[in-house]
Amino acid sequence: MKFLTDNLMDVLTFLVFPKEHHRKIHSTNVLERFNKEVKRRTKVIGAFPGDNSVLRLLVPLAVETNAKWLDRKYVSWDNLVQSGNAEEEFTENF
Repeated sequence: MKFLTDNLMDVLTFLVFPKEHHRKIHSTNVLERFNKEVKRRTKVIGAFPGDNSVLRLLVPLAVETNAKWLDRKYVSWDNLVQSGNAEEEFTENF
């Protein structure tokens, strides 16, 4: 309970953003999906001969994933411009 009370503001940071983004940024599901894909692809190879071989495999995956996220407009970055009173609104709610 002490940890939760000490870190409540960090846990609820997503509430500072516009309401239309809350559903998309309140969890790490998108990042976990990406990490699962990295694990799946690296498991097939097993052992890599060097750092460059890992990069040759993972950089295109990261670029491809980034392009998908940008195409889907996962979050409209134009709406994320924070107003000066965003923190005040956040603290008023909690």
